[in-house]
Amino acid sequence: MSFTINNQILSSCFELGDGPVSKILLKNNADYPWLILVPRVENIQEIDQLPTKIRYLLIDEMSSLSNLMRVYFKPHKLNIGALGNIVSQLHIHIIGRFTHDKLWPHAVWQAAEATPYHEQSLQPTLAHLRAQVRLLFKE
Repeated sequence: MSFTINNQILSSCFELGDGPVSKILLKNNADYPWLILVPRVENIQEIDQLPTKIRYLLIDEMSSLSNLMRVYFKPHKLNIGALGNIVSQLHIHIIGRFTHDKLWPHAVWQAAEATPYHEQSLQPTLAHLRAQVRLLFKE
């Protein structure tokens, strides 16, 4: 089965690995810990369009990764959503929010420009998250 991720998503992210249903990505935005899950199903725009079994697995995947975000980043709140207004390919955002972040309590979508990760913080973050994704999903 062929599967491609929209270039607009890929160009702003780092790959972390695969869950049972999704490709798991880290958005290159150091302002917020931000995972993006892209279900490996072609031509789907909404969660309710997924086959039932895949939809349930996706919810489990989202829950596992939400817990990983809480443990590793310790956010005050998680924002989880699948908007698709700009990129219609189904993808789910899991964003860690802090009461001291730039836009709290407003939506991160209002941010004019993302702050990319610095190399010295990026590499340890990627290594840790990739290892955790492998452990979670036994790659």
